[in-house]
Amino acid sequence: MPRIFIALLMAASISFSGCSHKTRQAEPTVRPVEPPGKAEVAPKLVVLIVMDQLATWVLDAYLPILPSDSVLRRAHESGAYHQAAFPFAATQTAPGHASLTTGVPPAVHGIVANQIFDPEHGPRETVDDRKHAVIGNAERFVSPAMLQVPTVADALYQHSGGKARIVGISMKGRSAVFPVGQKSNVAVFYDSKARSMTTSTFYAPNGRLPDWLAEFVKANPVEPLLQVWEPENPDWLRANFGPDTWLGEIDPSFPHDPKAAPDPWSAFSCTPESTEYLIAAAFAAVKAEDMGMDEVPDFLMLGISGIDIVGHIWGPRSWEYADNLLRTDRALGRLVTILEARGPVAFVLTADHGIAAMPERVRADGGNAGRIAHTEVTAHAERAADEALGEGDWIAAYVPPFITYTEAGKRRRKDLDKALIKAMPKLEGVQAVYGAHAGAKLRASNRDIERLVGASLPNDPPGDLYLVTSEGWFDALSEKGGTNHGTPWPYDRQVPVLMWGAGIERRTSKKVHSVLQVATTLAVLLDILPPTLAPQSPLPGVMQLHD
Repeated sequence: MPRIFIALLMAASISFSGCSHKTRQAEPTVRPVEPPGKAEVAPKLVVLIVMDQLATWVLDAYLPILPSDSVLRRAHESGAYHQAAFPFAATQTAPGHASLTTGVPPAVHGIVANQIFDPEHGPRETVDDRKHAVIGNAERFVSPAMLQVPTVADALYQHSGGKARIVGISMKGRSAVFPVGQKSNVAVFYDSKARSMTTSTFYAPNGRLPDWLAEFVKANPVEPLLQVWEPENPDWLRANFGPDTWLGEIDPSFPHDPKAAPDPWSAFSCTPESTEYLIAAAFAAVKAEDMGMDEVPDFLMLGISGIDIVGHIWGPRSWEYADNLLRTDRALGRLVTILEARGPVAFVLTADHGIAAMPERVRADGGNAGRIAHTEVTAHAERAADEALGEGDWIAAYVPPFITYTEAGKRRRKDLDKALIKAMPKLEGVQAVYGAHAGAKLRASNRDIERLVGASLPNDPPGDLYLVTSEGWFDALSEKGGTNHGTPWPYDRQVPVLMWGAGIERRTSKKVHSVLQVATTLAVLLDILPPTLAPQSPLPGVMQLHD
């Protein structure tokens, strides 16, 4: 397979069969609380790497079988490593990315889900402002307009008087846009209709790609990368993971040919080649923007989306996930090497959410798990509404995690809330539903799950009821199978945080930290004040940059 990142750089044994979603690594060595050390060199470039869907339980299971030169193993063994948790229930990509750099939950920053229900347009992406079109796809819109508070990147822009270079880049638009906020130089993402990396008119008002991005797109067309995906080491995969195919996998058995998919350009995002392409584009951005080359610290946010896409289709214990993770780790290691050679750089690697194990595997291990179809939720809700209020059109949509009422339903909200709060848990796989306008009351609850839901609900929620699935259950993405996230259960909320490089010292801790501390950690490394509402303390391991 072609390796565009390698070309760009030239130019410049344990079994997994018994693991479940509750697997835990042995506790790390606990050190006494120590004051931060003094950094000899301050970072000139701070890189936030968000590995979409890398749950703590998944990393714990993979670490022992990653190669010795793995960048993840290096960070875990010689950098600062902590377990952390999102203090809210809405464990989707958009809320997770927004929280990592604002330091606040969705109840404050306003990004409550990947999609919300729009009465005029139906399900609508939270990056869709209906105004800033994607270059190369006039039917798609992307901007951070719905984000209601500043990010670390916005604080850096203000502190530096606009001199800092700030770039967000990911295969997903929401992953590139929300972490860098309103004031970044550019947010770059992939679009299957444009068939390339691109941006929107929010960042390029003239409707043209930045020169460096236009050059990258021209020099690196996607079509040659639509390669048949074969596993690199089938014997190793079989020894560690058992058979290639398990029930529940949406597209079972290697090989996988994106050209055979209904939309090859969309299927490209499911392949390891897409991560090579993404990381090559990230390096092109760093080089073009001269990031890390002067006295003003710069910020790069790199969202590794392929982990999530592959995990949804095949699950985190599949051959596909393992093969993709190994290749992603290797490509990321090359980027880390070249950035370290350019000057002082600090890395913070974490995830935007975790993932549930494939239900078929959970059930094979004696557990209870399953998928809930959106149509089942709406049908059950409509029947319950009819029984309580009489025949009518009461339910407009279910766009996870929100059930939204029609206008008629909203006029009877109090009665409808009462009926559905009682009726919805009778649907298998539903734990509970909560009134979406009761956020303040839920945040004050003495029940953990209610506080987590409350932290996900702004004062003007985009729906009427917040649905929580039972443990092991999740919203179905496909009739064919797959797995998902988006729940308040530990396997979705708990993620690792690994830090290494300039300004970082070796620290581990037994405590499960708040993921919101990542924002403060980034601010300390950038030598700026964190966003106003972010936690006061960074994660242990960040060194004092100045006297």
